[in-house]
Amino acid sequence: MLSFKTGVSVHGATNEIILAIMVSQSVYESRGFDCVVTSLLDGKHSRSSLHYSGNAIDLRTRHLPDDQTKNEIVDELRGGLTADYDVVLERDHIHVEYQPKR
Repeated sequence: MLSFKTGVSVHGATNEIILAIMVSQSVYESRGFDCVVTSLLDGKHSRSSLHYSGNAIDLRTRHLPDDQTKNEIVDELRGGLTADYDVVLERDHIHVEYQPKR
């Protein structure tokens, strides 16, 4: 199941990040986990964060059983998205951003 943490603002999300959300949902569900978007255009991020332009999401990881599972999900996300996306396992979430490399 896909869900959004209370307060997550989706207005202004780019098509590219909507695609990333769809891929994320598929990867999480294939492993039997819910996909929870914890931040999109909301929250506090660095000044240059792509969250503010609708080009980044954070995904919940606290419900995942171990680091191996988290790393496998990150690898699957990278495989399911193009090289224009960065997927980073942070301390308490997975960060996905669309940043074309042209």
